[in-house]
Amino acid sequence: MKKKVSLVLWLVFCIVFVTSMTIAGQTATITFWAMPNAPDETHIPWIEAKAREFQAKTGVRVNLEIVGWDVAWQRISTAIVTGEGVDVFQVGTTWNPQLAATGGLEEIDIREFGGKDAFMKANYESTTYKGKCYGIPWFAETRALFYNVDMFKKAGVQPPRTHDELYQVAEKIVATFGEGSAISLAGTNAWDLLHNWSIILWANGGSLLTKDNKAAIFNNEIGVKSMKWYVDLVRRGYASPACAEYDQPQADAAFINGNVAMCYMGPWNIAGIEQQNPGLNFGVVEPPAGSKGKASFSGGSNLAILKASRNKAAAKEWAKFLLQTENMVEYTKNLTHMLPATIDAYNDPYYESGVWKTFKTTLEYATAYPPLATWGDIENIVQQEFKNILAEYVNGTYDENTVKKHLNAAADRVNDVLKRER
Repeated sequence: MKKKVSLVLWLVFCIVFVTSMTIAGQTATITFWAMPNAPDETHIPWIEAKAREFQAKTGVRVNLEIVGWDVAWQRISTAIVTGEGVDVFQVGTTWNPQLAATGGLEEIDIREFGGKDAFMKANYESTTYKGKCYGIPWFAETRALFYNVDMFKKAGVQPPRTHDELYQVAEKIVATFGEGSAISLAGTNAWDLLHNWSIILWANGGSLLTKDNKAAIFNNEIGVKSMKWYVDLVRRGYASPACAEYDQPQADAAFINGNVAMCYMGPWNIAGIEQQNPGLNFGVVEPPAGSKGKASFSGGSNLAILKASRNKAAAKEWAKFLLQTENMVEYTKNLTHMLPATIDAYNDPYYESGVWKTFKTTLEYATAYPPLATWGDIENIVQQEFKNILAEYVNGTYDENTVKKHLNAAADRVNDVLKRER
């Protein structure tokens, strides 16, 4: 009798599950938007093959669409307003809280995906807004210090462990290879400029906002010191004056081409080295520590489900499928050169050696930005004033008051924005 009851319950479960995947008698089709996280020639075939495997297991068809980062925000915003076009989609970690604040994302019970402890801490935090979860961490990225082994050897230096040591190493690199040869960095044309400075700020014990996220504090003494340290990389001749106007790809290229000895970069840059300069003899170390310790930026992408989707159960199953350890390792190791957001994936030996171990270790203490609805405005304001600081260096008007003046201006504007936080 017990066996009969168990069989009946199992059949009922199967019927409910299949029914939830079905609309008007037809097997559900879900639309999945992903960004170009890898070259199309390898990226699209991989996802399409996984979609076929998923369909064979669940009966659910996945309609893939690659959406460029340049149009993704508008496409997602439109889908939220209309309630149409997509079921599950990729969002950048800094976007997740802002989109959640619109009310257009499905709230997620993270326990369905193994619980918050199944993910890297900062990546899980990026899915939250006002204490609730609106996304599933997918893959991660962080910044570390790349260095040219051959240039370091010729200059007789070792990879720096602190900000002070980085300056000391830079002096010897410049003495050996000439002005501007020590490091490349991003400047006024970088859209992600804040990511680079926040690493320095956090390592010195600073913060962008107060603990309650009610006010800006990046303009305090620590913030000023941290900004001057960054600008002085150019002023002291460690970085080329051209860096003051670089975007991040230009800074990356200077290192990848072998022109400079150091650069803060991410795991995706390894693919660029393999393609553009496979003979480059390079190493990767954790970001040098500031006065209060080590720090780095935690970014990456999450999976979100449209609140208006009529296929939420199927969308969740697709997300779970992508997060399976084998799929996660394949996607990060072989395609994107990013890092898994799931902790189980790091059991793969690949992440226990070389540069990947360095990135894994760095990600464990990396910091995400505050999960605020207004974060996009805040980030833009800080970056605008950061660019103004560098612009004053470029036009020759930079002085001891420049940094404080612009950070104060940014803080005033940020505080006005924070008043809009509900």
